Amino acid sequence: MEKIQSLELKNISKSFPGVKALSDVSFSAYPGKVCGIVGVNGAGKSTMMNILGGLLQPDEGGKILINGREVMIENPKAATELGIAFIQQEIQVFDTMHVYENVLAADFDKWRKGKNSLVLDRKAMKKEVQKHLDALGSNIDVDAPVYSLTVGEKQLLQIARALSEGGQILLFDEPTSSLSDNEIARLFEIINKLKAQGYIIFYISHFLDEIFSLCDNVIVLRDGKKTGDALISDIDKEKLVGMMLGHMVEGNARSGVRAQSEVVLKAEHISGVRLPKDISFELHKGEILGVWGLLGSGRSELFNAMLGIDKMMGGRIYYRENGRLEEISQKKLYPHIGYLTEGRHYDGLFLDMSIKSNITSSDIGRFASKFLGTLNTKKEAVESRSLMKQVNVKATDENMIVSKLSGGNQQKVIIAKWFLKDPDILFMDEPTKGVDIGAKAEIQNLIFEKSEKGMSFVIISSELEEIMSLCDRIIVVYEGRLVGEVSKADFSKDSLMKGIVSQEEKHAD
Repeated sequence: MEKIQSLELKNISKSFPGVKALSDVSFSAYPGKVCGIVGVNGAGKSTMMNILGGLLQPDEGGKILINGREVMIENPKAATELGIAFIQQEIQVFDTMHVYENVLAADFDKWRKGKNSLVLDRKAMKKEVQKHLDALGSNIDVDAPVYSLTVGEKQLLQIARALSEGGQILLFDEPTSSLSDNEIARLFEIINKLKAQGYIIFYISHFLDEIFSLCDNVIVLRDGKKTGDALISDIDKEKLVGMMLGHMVEGNARSGVRAQSEVVLKAEHISGVRLPKDISFELHKGEILGVWGLLGSGRSELFNAMLGIDKMMGGRIYYRENGRLEEISQKKLYPHIGYLTEGRHYDGLFLDMSIKSNITSSDIGRFASKFLGTLNTKKEAVESRSLMKQVNVKATDENMIVSKLSGGNQQKVIIAKWFLKDPDILFMDEPTKGVDIGAKAEIQNLIFEKSEKGMSFVIISSELEEIMSLCDRIIVVYEGRLVGEVSKADFSKDSLMKGIVSQEEKHAD
C-alpha cells in the first residue's frame, strides 16, 4: 500500500427518504494533522464518517480522492484496503479471546501455517501484535485475556487492530465517552504519537475542550452542511459554538438553592454488594443534588443499591408522604421515582420500538382499558406528541423508531418518558452523556423547569463544569464512601477534590 499524502472530499451529499443528511460538503486532510469533526446530533458527522468507512455510499456527484486519485469505497473491506480504519465509540472486542487474537481477528487466514492448514502460526501473530503495541508505547501482555483489560486498554486494542490492517487514515468516533481521566490522557498521548508518525487523523467529539487541546483544525457541520473549516489557532470556543448552532447558547444560571425546603428523601448508612459503604444523605423538595466522584468511585453503585438493582446490604430509606418522613421499602418507593440510567442503548430505551411506546412505557397503566385489557393508542399518541414537543424531540412523528434518532434526541425521549410519569424524585446517571452542546443546554433547562415546580433530582455527572452549573449541592464519593459535601456557594474543582485528596493522602501514609 502506497503512503497516503492527501485525502480530499469533494461535494459529498447523502439523502435518505425525506432527509438530506449531507449537502455538498468538501474538505481536505493531510498526514501529521488531527482534524476535528464537530456538530450537534444529526448534523451529519456519523453519515460523513460512515461514507469514509464504506458503510454508506455518497449520492451521485460526490468524489473522494486519495493522493489526487478518485477512489470508490463500496464497503468496509474496500475502506480497509485503501488504508482507512474506523475506531468506533462502542468498543468492539472479543472478551474471551487473547490480546493478539483480537488484534488480528479480521484476517486469521493470513496467519495459517499452510494454505490448507487449520493451525495458526501463533508465534508470528504475537510478534506482529507486539510490534504494534510497542509502536503505541503499550505494555499490554499479548497473551492476556481481553476480559482482564481496562476499558482504556481495550480501546488501545482497537487502535492496534487498525494499524495491523494498514490503516493510515484513522477515524476516532467519540473515543473518550467511557474513559477515566487517566485513560483519556493516555489516549491523547497515543494520538499525538500517531500524528507525529504521519497518520491522517479525524477526531469526532462533543467535548469541545478535547477539540481545542488535541486538534490542529476543525470541520463544523450543521444540518448536513459545512458551516466552518478553521485552524484551531484561529477560533475560540464561543465562535465554534456559533458555527455549530447558528446562535450562541444562553448560560444556565440557577440562583435559588433549595437546601432549606423540606426533606423528601433520606438515605441512612446505605451499603451495597458493590462499593457503597455506609453512605447517608438527604434530598430536599425541588433540589438538584449532585453525586460526584472519579470513575470507579461507586457513584452508580450507590443508585443501584438504593433502588434494588443490586442488593442493598445495609441501610434505610425514608420518604416524605402525607406530610411525614417515614421509612419505606424499595418496592414502595418505586411509584414515586424515575431512574434515567447511564447506558441508554443497554437499559434506557426499547430501540426497536416507536417513540410513542418508549414514552408511555413508564406509566403504561394510564393508557389501559379497564374492561377490554387493551391500550388506548389514540391517547398514547396525544400524550407522547405533547411530551415530544415539551422536550423538543426532533422526529417525523411519534411512530418513528427510536434507533433512527440521533443520540441527543434518544436521550430526550428517555427524559420525556420519565416526565410522563411525573415522579417526585428523578435519579439521573450522566443525563447529558454523548449529546451535543445544544441538546445539553436543552436538557439542563428542562431539569431547572421541573425543579422549579417541585420535582427533586439526584444527578451523577462526570463533567465538573456541568455538575457545578446544574446542582444546588454536591456530595463527593470516593471508593464507595462519602468523603465530602459542598454547597453551591463553595463550588470549585478544589473544593470537590478536597475529600478525595485527603483520602489518597491517608492511603499514602
